[in-house]
Amino acid sequence: MLVQSVLSLLPLLALVSAASIKGNIAFNDVLPVESLPIGSSVSLDHGLDRVLVKQDGSFEIFDVPEGIHHVETLIPGYVVQPLWVTISPPIPPIAEDGPPSLHIQSANPARQALPPSSPSLTYPIVLEALGKESYFVPKGGMNILGTLKNPMVLMMLFSGVMMYGMPKLVASMESSDPDLSKEMAETRKKMAGFQNGDWAGAISSLLAGPEEEKPAKAVKPAAAPQSPQPSAPAAKSGGGKKRRK
Repeated sequence: MLVQSVLSLLPLLALVSAASIKGNIAFNDVLPVESLPIGSSVSLDHGLDRVLVKQDGSFEIFDVPEGIHHVETLIPGYVVQPLWVTISPPIPPIAEDGPPSLHIQSANPARQALPPSSPSLTYPIVLEALGKESYFVPKGGMNILGTLKNPMVLMMLFSGVMMYGMPKLVASMESSDPDLSKEMAETRKKMAGFQNGDWAGAISSLLAGPEEEKPAKAVKPAAAPQSPQPSAPAAKSGGGKKRRK
């Protein structure tokens, strides 16, 4: 029974195209042939299949089915551009067992693979090291412009300018405009309530508006002191005595 099931699937297997992905490492100044690390490999579909790279830089992945496959070169200490490999049946089909077509393009995480109608890279695949892996981040130097863009530094500078320039500005305004000086003095007097903790009184004084000057009361001139008048001599009781003749 099992043998019959397997035999019935054999015609379907012939319809599925499979190919071998071949390629080699292009050695350059970044990666010389003598610097190829032992254990370098080529990964298919994020580890689904993996083959080792030979000492001459060649590799081959066998029996890769149809579809879009991700090919990544794993060389310790080096960065290599990953690829998309699209395997599709031959167009037009020359024979039932004809070799499938391969479309190769650079893999970019920000976009999907392009259709097979787009231009393809050369086959067999040629992989080249772009550079060495570097995990060292140099310490940044002093950046004066970046420091000035810091919000905390801007707030400190603004506060310093206000503390230095505001008193001079107020003094010049007071000397040039007495009315404005008086109005500012009244405002400072009203705001003093907030500093003393009298919130209700300070708010009510701010809402009350400017105080109107009360007219000065007329002061009556003081009366001049009167000099005392000599009093008349008191009349003698019984009348005056008559002179004797």
